[in-house]
Amino acid sequence: MVIQFTGDELVLAIIAIVRAVNPAMLKPEGGDFTVDFTPLMGKTSFTNGEKLLIKLRTASESGNLSVDLDLPEARSLTAALQKLELVQVWPIDVLNMSLGVRAKLSAVV
Repeated sequence: MVIQFTGDELVLAIIAIVRAVNPAMLKPEGGDFTVDFTPLMGKTSFTNGEKLLIKLRTASESGNLSVDLDLPEARSLTAALQKLELVQVWPIDVLNMSLGVRAKLSAVV
């Protein structure tokens, strides 16, 4: 099913999947962070989580905010967002955004 994300929602989805796949890919930078994708470079075989991360990154970099997710991908993203919501206290707008993305995903799951 095709899910329409906003740019911020897509970034949040990427962060959630990175934390699930390889949290070391999140690098602190000033008051924010960046995602270091070099651990995926040169790999010839990817886990399902890594494939989803690549799919989300490709959409984000291309500016295409519509992402076609299958049922396992939607479930993985939903679970990753749920975990992300619990790892720290988030500003209410970020929490609401995560809940909104999970609501969109519930149409698939």
